[in-house]
Amino acid sequence: MRELPKIHQLKNLRAIIQYGGIRAASSAMHQTQPAMTRSIQELEKILGVSLLVRGVRGAVLTEMGRTFEPRMNLVLNELERALDELQQIKMASQGSVAFGCSHLLAFGVVPKVIKKFQQRNNTARITVFEGQLSELLASLRLGRLDFFIGVITQDILLHEFVEQHLATAQFCVFARQGHPLGNSTSLKELRGASWHIPIATAGYFSEMETLIFPYGKEAGCSVILGDSTTIAEQLILNEDYLSIGPKTMTMLPYLKDRIQIIPVKEKMPSGSYSLIYRQHQTLSPLAQQLVKDICACYLELMESE
Repeated sequence: MRELPKIHQLKNLRAIIQYGGIRAASSAMHQTQPAMTRSIQELEKILGVSLLVRGVRGAVLTEMGRTFEPRMNLVLNELERALDELQQIKMASQGSVAFGCSHLLAFGVVPKVIKKFQQRNNTARITVFEGQLSELLASLRLGRLDFFIGVITQDILLHEFVEQHLATAQFCVFARQGHPLGNSTSLKELRGASWHIPIATAGYFSEMETLIFPYGKEAGCSVILGDSTTIAEQLILNEDYLSIGPKTMTMLPYLKDRIQIIPVKEKMPSGSYSLIYRQHQTLSPLAQQLVKDICACYLELMESE
């Protein structure tokens, strides 16, 4: 049987990629530079290829290194998650969960759920990534995320994932209460407005500008694309930007008296919200518990619409 790389060699290579050079990686991993260099040379000998090009600006992956990196990360992520899952089973309230969610969840569900979740599991480590599925899909495929909850569209193939449909949400155009364009009845009247639109390279939001501007844009129209709910909130509430999102967002307790739906006659599309995770991945006990809490809170919010 061909010799396999050792775990410490893979972790050292990952550290060099992360920190940009052997010196910084050695310091972060509490090793000497010669020991770090030797482990990479041994790894390259096992693989029979050169992985790094070393220069004055640090270490850069070769073509072979770029081919090897995603699979290496997948192996390390899976092993680390396996150890974490065993630890969670042994110590029920300990461990870590990393997941992604889209904007409605980030606005109205996740903060509330996490607070209650950590009251029950105060040693658990939770990592949340906000964004659209197209932006987080690579991390989900590599096992860096346990699951994703958000808008799912047919143009993103999910054959390798388990998908659990949660609800369908009707979208709308909204603005702050009292916005000068708040009584507009057509998108034609909004051609010169300032907009904040969630960003996506594929899927639901990728063609949103085409939908919002069927009549074109007027001079002075401003469009900002982004994934930050904090920036979106400030632009909408304080800078008179318009946005598009699920009607449910206007029902959130801290937003319902601050934003309003603009009653345009054009029908906005609906978004299908689902939970997805990799088919060959068993969610850890903590992840299963968190998924259950998020889904319950989300469905409760949808029923209040």
